[in-house]
Amino acid sequence: MVHREAPKSILVHVLFGLRKLLGVATFALIVVLLGPKLFVLFDNPKNATIPAKLFEAREYILSKSVPVLHRYVPTNIAGSDRSDWILIGLAIVVTIFSGAVAQRSQTAQNRRLLRKSAQAWRRKEGVKPGSRLDAELETTLRMAESGKAVNRQELLRVFAETKKKLDTFGREVAFLAIDVVGSAGMKAGEDPASIQYDFEEYRKLVERIFRARGVLKTAWTPDGVMACFAHVEDACQSGKDVIKSLKVFNSEVKLSKADFAVRCGVNAGLVYFDDSTPLETISDRVIDVAGHMQKNAEPNTVLVARKIIEPLRQLEEFTHTSQVIDGYEASVWRDKAA
Repeated sequence: MVHREAPKSILVHVLFGLRKLLGVATFALIVVLLGPKLFVLFDNPKNATIPAKLFEAREYILSKSVPVLHRYVPTNIAGSDRSDWILIGLAIVVTIFSGAVAQRSQTAQNRRLLRKSAQAWRRKEGVKPGSRLDAELETTLRMAESGKAVNRQELLRVFAETKKKLDTFGREVAFLAIDVVGSAGMKAGEDPASIQYDFEEYRKLVERIFRARGVLKTAWTPDGVMACFAHVEDACQSGKDVIKSLKVFNSEVKLSKADFAVRCGVNAGLVYFDDSTPLETISDRVIDVAGHMQKNAEPNTVLVARKIIEPLRQLEEFTHTSQVIDGYEASVWRDKAA
């Protein structure tokens, strides 16, 4: 597949090639038109081979160009014909103009490359559109684009500066995904008011547990939640606390017939976001893995990527499983009192 930038890149190379060709042609024109003026200092300059060739070339060029030049440009200046100087001046102007066009085309191409590379870098690093970091990157890009030259070195400088800013937004955090098992079936044949009450009380229960564990952000769906914590221990313990609390909730709080049961998934890693970024707008593989852990968990268990709990003191509370989810070996916690 041909890269979309290829035609523009070829055009830039053609323009730079044309500029070089015009530069050579202009130099040759200067030699041909002005060179004979130097040889007049010698005796019989036309008797020598090289001067003779120059005189012939000069006369040929002037014979072809002067009639055309006379139609558009006055060539008689201070009582003398200055056609040769005017031709040289025009050649220099055309060469400079072609160079300027080539340079502008190169700059425009580099700016397109800068934008395209920045967009790919945004996706790779998980920079969300509209986030504070995205705004800072945009500001840096515009400053780079406002310069006279935008080259590969400038591109690398922009990314290096943005990477430093990005690092300030990077945080090692843990995500807990919780989903109510069979929520659709629980609502079948039940009084809508009772179901609404039960799920509102369930949400209050979960939020109380989250606050007690220092939750940073939450994103709720009708029957599920994704929560962000500063530490893996807090995420895991929150999942355990919810499961343990459901015993009392099912026996003393809910009104519907079916008991509440949940599946919990936990994962942790470096995620880029700032405090103003809503959790539901953050797209990151760390979050995706937590969600996949939850989908693969059994009812009233916490399924977690084993690698993130190995440093924990409560490792013995988890049982290693044969499950491999998104490339991660999984461990599970079950309430032994259940």
